[in-house]
Amino acid sequence: MDAEKPIIFVDKMGDQFDLRIFSSTDRQALTEMYDRFSPKAITQGLPPADDRARGEWIGTLIEYGENLLAWHRGLVVGHSSLIPAREGREGEYLIFVERTYRNRGLGTALTRVAVERAVELGLESIWLTVEALNFRAIKLYKKIGFEFCDTRER
Repeated sequence: MDAEKPIIFVDKMGDQFDLRIFSSTDRQALTEMYDRFSPKAITQGLPPADDRARGEWIGTLIEYGENLLAWHRGLVVGHSSLIPAREGREGEYLIFVERTYRNRGLGTALTRVAVERAVELGLESIWLTVEALNFRAIKLYKKIGFEFCDTRER
């Protein structure tokens, strides 16, 4: 994926989004998305509810992750991060989409681009954790091709 050129995505409602790789000038917009995000600490304590902890978490994602932002009308409304392992050929994946933009195909688009990026990075696998009752997310991940296993199998 070209860092300079966004991928244009049109959702199920006909709204246009720019999917772009994170750049250093995007940190404030990403932070603002997570400040707006509701509810906080919904999935495994993420995004952190505490402002300071949330800032540190965002900083860690920026430092170690391959981050993709979904922009709509000048705001970041979706974020995915692919975090390659320091050693090995795998990476962890996470994604957050603001509530108003869910069920419109944006999560699918972000995830597809992240999978393509994982291939570009030479990763053999990517993994994630998802709550067992998050049926929407599970449906998305299965559609993309993720295989599910018990946490003890990983």
